[in-house]
Amino acid sequence: MSSEAVNPAANGTADTEGVGYAQPSLEVLSCKSCNASGNCLVEQMTIRNGHSYQLMKNRKVYLRGEHMYRAEDEADALYVVSSGSVKSYVIMEDGEEQVLNFYHTGDVVGLDGMGADSYISSAISLETSTICKLPLSNLPEAGLGRGFLHLVSDRLIRDHNLMLMLARKDADGRMASFLVNISKHFKKLGQSADVFELTMTRQDIANYLGLAIETVSRTLRRFQDSGMLVVTRRKIQIYDFDCLLEIAGTQVSR
Repeated sequence: MSSEAVNPAANGTADTEGVGYAQPSLEVLSCKSCNASGNCLVEQMTIRNGHSYQLMKNRKVYLRGEHMYRAEDEADALYVVSSGSVKSYVIMEDGEEQVLNFYHTGDVVGLDGMGADSYISSAISLETSTICKLPLSNLPEAGLGRGFLHLVSDRLIRDHNLMLMLARKDADGRMASFLVNISKHFKKLGQSADVFELTMTRQDIANYLGLAIETVSRTLRRFQDSGMLVVTRRKIQIYDFDCLLEIAGTQVSR
């Protein structure tokens, strides 16, 4: 498959862009009241640099299937997930979609537009999601300078290393790594690390992990049969996290 992406205008993903999102309140919304408070990279850097920029003043609610931006749109902002989840993807030359990443509460979306005129990928909401928009022109106001760019670079490197790790694992290892990372993310947010819902489809998971959708289903069923977890539609309940860690091949503690 070619590694080049093309304009996603022909993408069949359902989209309700421009329809039904909630307008931000007229009152100044404090980042401290946000679901992502304490885990938001932008908030952390703003506080560290002694600024009081309120990211939530540019908050919107995106419906499932609604895009924040599409590939080749002008790269004029970063987006922070306050609640919900987002998928980034590109459309390849053969018209197939390639999933690049999934984003949850506290994650920054749109980093591929930094230093470029346009976004390389597209970003779409996987569920009703509250998203805070940070125009790139406001980076100085928010006190986000070189230190922020270093943190962004570190995050991109971690994402790259994760993809390399997934590429070296078999189906069980890839799926285990995927679930471990989601579990750790929820724990960081103070939510249950043992019981959570996968907002992405099985097809999206398969695409992201480089597996067939049938392989994803078989792997989850095998994990369930072994007693590691229980799958109820999109709900995952983990019973043996240590075993999942062992399969993932990581020494990272919970």
